[in-house]
Formats: sequence, structure tokens, C-alpha cells
Amino acid sequence: MTELSELFSQVSSDIQTSLRDLGWSTPTPVQAQAIPRMRSGGDLIVQAETGSGKTGAFGIPLVETVDTSDKAIQALVMLPTRELANQVAAELRVLGQHSGVRVLAVYGGVSYAGQLEELERGVHIIVGTPGRILDHLGNERMDLGAVKVLVLDEADEMLSLGFWPDMREIASYLPEERQSHLFSATIPEKVRSLSRFFLRDPEFVALGEGQAGPQQIEHYYYVCAANEKEAILARIIEYEDPESAIIFCNTKADVRFIAGYLQKRSFNADQISGDLQQSAREKAIQRIKTGELRLLVATDVAARGIDISDLSHVISYTTSDSPEVYVHRTGRTGRLGKSGVAISLVSGLDIGNFKHMQNVNKIEVIERKPPTEQDMLARTRERLQVKVEQEMRALPAAQVAYQVERLIPVVEEMATSHEGRRDLAGICAAYLAEHRPETTVPEINQQAARPPRASRSRRKSGDRGGRGGDGTAGDKSRSQGRGRRRRS
Repeated sequence: MTELSELFSQVSSDIQTSLRDLGWSTPTPVQAQAIPRMRSGGDLIVQAETGSGKTGAFGIPLVETVDTSDKAIQALVMLPTRELANQVAAELRVLGQHSGVRVLAVYGGVSYAGQLEELERGVHIIVGTPGRILDHLGNERMDLGAVKVLVLDEADEMLSLGFWPDMREIASYLPEERQSHLFSATIPEKVRSLSRFFLRDPEFVALGEGQAGPQQIEHYYYVCAANEKEAILARIIEYEDPESAIIFCNTKADVRFIAGYLQKRSFNADQISGDLQQSAREKAIQRIKTGELRLLVATDVAARGIDISDLSHVISYTTSDSPEVYVHRTGRTGRLGKSGVAISLVSGLDIGNFKHMQNVNKIEVIERKPPTEQDMLARTRERLQVKVEQEMRALPAAQVAYQVERLIPVVEEMATSHEGRRDLAGICAAYLAEHRPETTVPEINQQAARPPRASRSRRKSGDRGGRGGDGTAGDKSRSQGRGRRRRS
């Protein structure tokens, strides 16, 4: 029999058996840090990469807290994708299989029948995506009134896919008295803002060197061949889906080339350089400030004096030899307390200078692999599914029953031919271009103090919600505290 570590030996014999089934004898660093803290009863923010064992870090304490004599939902884990939901749910099932803990994965894109059957039988832990969870809540098929622990896993990804409105509404169904934990590979300002809404006085746990705490600007770089840069730039823009960005080039020739390249691929892009008249430059700057323009390609000289407080991304198409220029460029995002992303495309010849820049500026820039075509398709599907689920919940039931249901045979018929599939793909492309998902948490301190969207009449009465920004009960005259509302 495998000898378990001291930490794992403290759990019940049923869970110990499950740990042996999984082949776990010694906790990973994130498990060793998080499990004792979760047992102590406080809220946590845990910064740990995927594959570090964080499912076990929150899964073991979750299974421990479940009262199997009670059929009510006692823990909720929210993740951004169905694949992650299935993966985490499977691991939790193994952890709880000898204890009688029932785990259900809840996500969209599949039939309701199986999920409804499991909910009626009784489930202790829900693991799922916010959209389908909110769908069940809105139709009174799920009750979160007995939840003791909330876990937000891959929180940075949930925000990048546009789940913030759904997560904020789900908070209204949760009890005020609960434990809440947030796990994320990165902790930019937008994730820290999310924690203020859901968590109370959280303790921060960072795993790995250089992870000292939340940061407002995320720094990344991609190594790519010089002849592939423009194609990789287009893929990164499509994958990141920035609300607004400046793309820096070292020369006016590169500015003209990149602006034209992006425009030919239907990106909403314009340029400013020394060749343009002042009136044209001012017009382009004003367009990106007002949100009419999404991507602005510029040289460092042409971009001097630009003050755009809502810039979400800064992309360096070509790197500079000067460490000061990197600071100047990246300082144009993450302003006024908002989060930002700084991305650099680095060719093999520039690696040495780029490493020197990091040392001089004392900035850690994380390397990422360029997204593959498969990554791009998966990301598009996820974003489309999130937005469509949100739109479907907003439709009146009568419209869904009549107009939507009767169009299903039309869609099925269209999907049988290549031209029909092209038409459907065109509709999806136009929809995504017009309805881009919300990627950041807007003005969290003010937003958390305001009640969420108007409640649906089918909800049960009672006060449930998120945590206030200061973690206190708040002013009861304002819907019983920040992030909560009275449901009709």
C-alpha cells in the first residue's frame, strides 16, 4: 500500500483510498499551500499554472466539506469551457467516489435531459460553465442556497471569453456566508477586480518565481521568424480579440505594410506616421479614443503625445534596441487603474536585445507559443457559444418556442450543403464582429456597489449575492450589501 504524506494522511480514510486510486502520495506545491488554508476557513487567491495540481488543491477540501446526508448543492466550481468542466468534474468524482459525493458537470452545447435527471436525484458539487449554470438557475432547475464553497477556476480565461455579466448575475443566487476561492494562471488587474466582487479579505498564494502578486499589465512575447511576423500578428489579434490596441513598428514602411495587411483581412485598422498630415493623424487618434477604430498602427515618433486611457493592448510588431522605448510603449496601457496587455513579436536575431531589455527594466516577460489554427477555431467556438447563450436567455420564452424552434429544420437543411454551411459561417462571422464579448471587468468598485440586472420573475425571494469590495456586510438599504439584490 502506498505511503501517504502527512498532509494527505489527515483526510478521511475514504478520501485516502481515492488518493491512492489517483496515484497521489505527496502533495504538489500548490496543494501543500492551498489545502491547509482552505481548511482554515478563509478566502484565497491562488496563482498557479495549469497542470500544477490545482484541481486537487481545491478538490480535496471541497469533498471534505460535503455532507452526503444532505442532497443539496454544497459547492460550486465555475470554469470557462466544457472541456475543463468535464476534466475537473471527472477528477472530483474520483476524489469523492468512496465518500458518496455526487458531482455533476453542467455546460452548454448538450441536451438538458441528463443534467436535469442528475439535479433531480441530488448533487453535492456542481462543476460547470457560467452560461448553462445561469440557464438552470433562471428556470428554477437549480438551487444554490446551500452552497458553502465557491471556486472560480481559470478566472483570467473566464473574463477573456466574456463571462463577467453571467458570473455577476450568478452571485445573486449565492449565500453571503460562504468560502470563495479564485484560481488563475495570471493575476492581472481585471482578475483582482473580480476577486473584490466575490471574495472577502482573501489571502494571496503565488507558486513559482517572479509571481509576487497582482499586476496591472501582463507582459508576453512570441518568438517568430521574420517572414512569418505579419501572419502571426493577425492570428494573435484574432485570438486575443483586443478591445483597442496600438501596434508599434520601428519604421514608416512597416507601418504602411502592416496597416494594409490588416485592412485587407477585414481588421478595423488605421495608421499614423510622419508621412500623414496632422489632420489625418488627429482623426485616427480621435477614432480610437471614441471606439470607432480598434487597431492603430504607428511609429514611436508618431505616437508621441497620444493619451488614450482605455487602451487594452500594446503590441510591438518590431522590437526596439532601447529598453526605455519598451517602457514608453507598454506604459500606454494599464492606465487609470485598468488592466492591460503588452505583447512583443521577437525574431531570433532580437532575442539577445529583448533579454537585455528585461534585465534593465526588471520586467519579466512570459514567452507564449503562437496560437495554432486549431487554437483559433476553439477560441472562436467558445466566444460564439458564450455570446449566443447570453442572447438566448434574453429572448422571451414565447419567441424561443415559436421562432427559434421552427427555424431548427432550416438550419439543419442548410448545414447539409457546402454553400449552406458557408452561409451559416458568414452569419456567425458577422455576429461576432458586431457583438464582441466583454473582456474586462468595468469599474469594479462602482459596479459592485450597484445592484445587478433586473431579476427575472421566476426567481425565488431572498437576498443572495457577491461580496462587497471591502468585504463587509454593507448598507442594508442598498439591496443588503454590494453585489446582492432582492429577488422578486
